[in-house]
Amino acid sequence: MAAYPSYEILLGSSFEEESGVADDFSQAGTQHSRLMHSQPYYRFNLLHQLTLAEWNSLRATYTAGRRDTYTLTYFSESPQVTYSVKFTAPPVIVENIGLDRFFVAVPLRGTRDA
Repeated sequence: MAAYPSYEILLGSSFEEESGVADDFSQAGTQHSRLMHSQPYYRFNLLHQLTLAEWNSLRATYTAGRRDTYTLTYFSESPQVTYSVKFTAPPVIVENIGLDRFFVAVPLRGTRDA
């Protein structure tokens, strides 16, 4: 498993745990809950500040391995905590801040490693 590219993760980044629960209701109003997966899944929205060369490298990583699994160390956790993640959509430039620098958003989804 390859490591996610080691770009700085900015403070505007976020992650949240998915509930993994789907609720259905019968015609009589009875609630039925299903647990969709056996372990917690997390959604990440990483924000990076990249140069054009770094952006092109990130796009090449996405294009070559959009369904590959990457090891991510998220900054708000201890360095020993890693996640196995996949891209859920292509990285996107959200703002050109000038001087060959761009804010880039990267959506990922994955599980915490043991």
